[in-house]
Amino acid sequence: MMSNDLGGQFALDMQGIQRLRHTASRDPNAGLDEAAKQFEALFVQMMMKSMREATPRSDLLHSQQTEFYESLLDQQWAQHLSGRGIGLAEQLVNQLEGRGMLPGREQADSEIDSLIAGIPRGTPRVLSDGLSAGNMTSREPAENADSAVLPGSFLDALDLQRGAQRAAAESSEAPAHAERSEPRGSQPDHVRAFVDELAAPAQAASRATGVPAELILAQAALETGWGRHEIPDTRGGNSHNLFGIKAGSRWQGETTDITTHEYIDGRRTRITDSFRVYDSFEEAFTDYAGLIGNNPRYAGVVEAANAERAAHALQQGGYATDPAYADKLVSIMNTLGPIDTAGPTLASREAPASGSIFAPGNSWF
Repeated sequence: MMSNDLGGQFALDMQGIQRLRHTASRDPNAGLDEAAKQFEALFVQMMMKSMREATPRSDLLHSQQTEFYESLLDQQWAQHLSGRGIGLAEQLVNQLEGRGMLPGREQADSEIDSLIAGIPRGTPRVLSDGLSAGNMTSREPAENADSAVLPGSFLDALDLQRGAQRAAAESSEAPAHAERSEPRGSQPDHVRAFVDELAAPAQAASRATGVPAELILAQAALETGWGRHEIPDTRGGNSHNLFGIKAGSRWQGETTDITTHEYIDGRRTRITDSFRVYDSFEEAFTDYAGLIGNNPRYAGVVEAANAERAAHALQQGGYATDPAYADKLVSIMNTLGPIDTAGPTLASREAPASGSIFAPGNSWF
């Protein structure tokens, strides 16, 4: 574990510059703080050197060896004093942020929220038009990359049901999710396959964050249409971005630019934005867990009594611009039914089986 206490570090540590570079690449604001402290240490060292040069010396006690020792001692003292701070580093950080060289603290926190707030939710088809064995057709990613992000009939169909869904959600105080959900055996094949494949990662993310697993799976189903409409990467392949998480300035991984829609001032507007690309679905769940579960903005999601209330708390926190987003999630959760915990774990990196809905070349994607 890397220590950020400058006063406890050795002044001549050759790994210091590497740690500073690593910190700056992962968190520019933290890197600015560390760089400002190092500059403060250099300033204190120059000040101490000037003080020694102004002090009368005796030839009897002065030599090149003592001068070398004093220079090393001054460097370490400067490092120690700067660890506690003399105020110069704070002034330097405030000046640089004030000139717009780096975003301020509040602006940086707002940027983190914007990664998952106001995302255009949902491009899949109507739930009744599932991916059954009779209507599944294989497609080439490059030829149908645009269709994966263009709006289909899913949003329009669920918009018509918004009033009824919202009235049902508001009138139900008890967790009636289990009563209205479809029995496991009566679910369509594509729903059962989707749940079987992603139930275990959803449960793992739920344990890590407190977000209900039913809500996590419902979001994944809404964003991808039960695995039919994924966000393609730059090569037309699968980005594994189940939740439509935007890239943001701090994301160091691969990105893909997608033309999609957001609700701005109540109007559905077409925009182009950058989204994150993951190596696996497990990685997407892990990233989602960090953005939602550790964000105070969505504390109501974790504290909700049931998955339906968590869906409404998610929208109230600003997760989506679609005014009917929570109602759509509730509708999907009723279709999902009870979630089994059987299946691969979140940390599993094994290749999917040939029968998996996420297997390469499978017509589900």
